[in-house]
Amino acid sequence: MAYQILKNFLTNRARKDDLYVPAMIFFLIRNEGIGKSEEIAKLIYIFEHKYTIQEYKLIVEKLSSKILEDYHLIEENSDQYKLLTWPLNKREIDDISKRCFKISNGFFKNIKEDIASLEV
Repeated sequence: MAYQILKNFLTNRARKDDLYVPAMIFFLIRNEGIGKSEEIAKLIYIFEHKYTIQEYKLIVEKLSSKILEDYHLIEENSDQYKLLTWPLNKREIDDISKRCFKISNGFFKNIKEDIASLEV
């Protein structure tokens, strides 16, 4: 059921060509459902050098996390985010990763080419 909720969000609710929300989801599912805003900001910074890590941290805290909280997908506790749809199995993680790649228009394609190239 948790997987279906996350899949539905990515398929029907997430904005197309958004980078920050799928980046946050991607980080959390690849980090056993938890992460800090600075860790997520660093992931985004690696792929997009428009802003500083501190500015990306603010984007995570003020934008991405608020959207995911509004949809009841994460909870925050002292700058640590927890994915409420965790745990997921490997197949579900791979599928959600592919959906994050698709929404972000291939933004993370260099992380794992084998996941990015699979059909959603």
